[in-house]
Amino acid sequence: MSDPATAAPPVAGFVESAFSPLVYQTVERCLTARPGDGSRTAIVLASTVGDATTLDLGSRLLVAGQVHNPLLFMQSTANAILGMLSREFSITGPLLCLSAATDLAGELLSTAELLLEDEDLDRIVLIGVELAATERTTAAYRHLRGIGPPGTDLAVAIVLDRDDTPLPRPSYDAPSTEHGTLRGLAELAARSQGTNP
Repeated sequence: MSDPATAAPPVAGFVESAFSPLVYQTVERCLTARPGDGSRTAIVLASTVGDATTLDLGSRLLVAGQVHNPLLFMQSTANAILGMLSREFSITGPLLCLSAATDLAGELLSTAELLLEDEDLDRIVLIGVELAATERTTAAYRHLRGIGPPGTDLAVAIVLDRDDTPLPRPSYDAPSTEHGTLRGLAELAARSQGTNP
């Protein structure tokens, strides 16, 4: 689980936004703590609104008629950082990104269950990431009428092994105001570490 109190260190090739550095730092911590066979590993990333910082910056530059950094186009898809992680940790299993309005943990766990039906996979890295709200994302969350974002930039990751089946389910006791849409995943991560979310 990422520490929201400290900024994630920059990642080469990614600019302006904390989204990809948060993903990188959080997954790196998980895979360093629980190394395994990358050929039998998948990563699934979920976010409600994705990298809003990159999208906002690219949009503002476009509207202003300014030339934008080509890195913004590349990093506007979350798969870019997953590709880097797969190279560095020799992961050749599936890399998936998805979005859900509220229950990111539920969507991640359902996807993990499907992936673990593949006998070529033994473990899944699940990661949820949200950035603190901007004016634009606040409006989007209001439109979704679900739980809002966490109070600060936050990423949470857990590693699930085939032996963990049936997969754990969150009870949603975590305070939604602190973790926002990541509440269920934060609860599972805290439970697996033996701490309170």
